[in-house]
Amino acid sequence: MMNMISLFQDTRAIRDFTDEPVPRHIIMSILDDAVWAPNHRFREPWRFIYAEGDGKQKLAASIDWKQHPRLVNTIVQAPLCLIVTAKTNKDEHMATEDFAAVCCLIQNIQLLSWAHGLGMTWDLGDFRGWTEFMKLAGIEENERIAGILSIGFFAPIPEKAALIEINDKVEVW
Repeated sequence: MMNMISLFQDTRAIRDFTDEPVPRHIIMSILDDAVWAPNHRFREPWRFIYAEGDGKQKLAASIDWKQHPRLVNTIVQAPLCLIVTAKTNKDEHMATEDFAAVCCLIQNIQLLSWAHGLGMTWDLGDFRGWTEFMKLAGIEENERIAGILSIGFFAPIPEKAALIEINDKVEVW
């Protein structure tokens, strides 16, 4: 496995995938490790919807292509789509903690995927108005989508954007 610094530096969003299928056991292994994300009181506020083949195509077809062409194209091209949900809660503080935990989990998925030679794109938005998509995906009333992850093998590795110098981001008091 790569060392951690290289993993952080090399990982990037991928939107162009090869046709090679991703063995399900690899994704299950990634998820098994990714759930070690920090989460308050071990609530494990996540759930996964795994879509490939016809199921993935139906989900993509339920999205308004004119409004979201990049997302639709990425889902269609990727060998698999993983929808990650976060539990909602009337307690806003608890809901925020849970959503943050799910975001940590998604970052783990991206890093672990990269370590396995897989690329991923994490699409996040306000999906509440996507009635058909939400119904097809089986999103429950006490959940929100934290990410639509398109995952697959890729070639070649795309260029990585340069980061802003950390000194420009740190305010010292």
